[in-house]
Amino acid sequence: MNYYTLVPALPALAPLAKLQELPCSTLKLEQRLGMLGDADREQLARALHLCQRERVGDEALSDADEIALWHSELAAIADPVLTEVIADYLQSRTLVAALRYRLAGQRDGGSFKGFGPCVWLIRRDWQLPLFGLERRFPWLVKAREALEAGESRALEQLLLERFWNRLWRMEQEQAFSFAAVAAYRLRWALAEYRLRWSAEQAQEYFDRWVGSTLQGLELPLTAKRWTGSEA
Repeated sequence: MNYYTLVPALPALAPLAKLQELPCSTLKLEQRLGMLGDADREQLARALHLCQRERVGDEALSDADEIALWHSELAAIADPVLTEVIADYLQSRTLVAALRYRLAGQRDGGSFKGFGPCVWLIRRDWQLPLFGLERRFPWLVKAREALEAGESRALEQLLLERFWNRLWRMEQEQAFSFAAVAAYRLRWALAEYRLRWSAEQAQEYFDRWVGSTLQGLELPLTAKRWTGSEA
């Protein structure tokens, strides 16, 4: 695959904070990405599924089954730089999910299911405000504040910008490679999501989630439709 031909053909995306519209239709973008080989397209599809902002197709999965799916899908992506960034994203989902569970009243972390090397620390230090991980993940401070205040839009924006910036750095550092193309396509997916997301929808979802959880209903690791309080 000649990435030197494909990468310059990808239209520039505005910074997330200034994004007003996409530079072309997603259909036209996919037509350009048709230059990718079969193996690259398969890896890209896996990456998009792992990083989707809304839970589509996995609604019936238990926490344990979804985590197992994450591991198997990530293992099938060959590019090490891409897998590292996606793994960081999945770990961020785990961290915020742990905060959500605890906010809902779960007193013990022994049964918590999550992704990444910090899961055992989360279980061990469940009673600590940020599981003792605030130095390693400074963004958790703002995430917890937003979650506890019910500020779903602020939490959403924090998580979107964090992931967007990781992808943008990867795109710049891995220029003219599959990783750069994948980072661009993932940013495009975030842009699509951000343009159709509204504060009203996020707040409605947050209120519904908190209400159901505090009534004793078990919440999946990732919400069936995530808007403002997913990790």
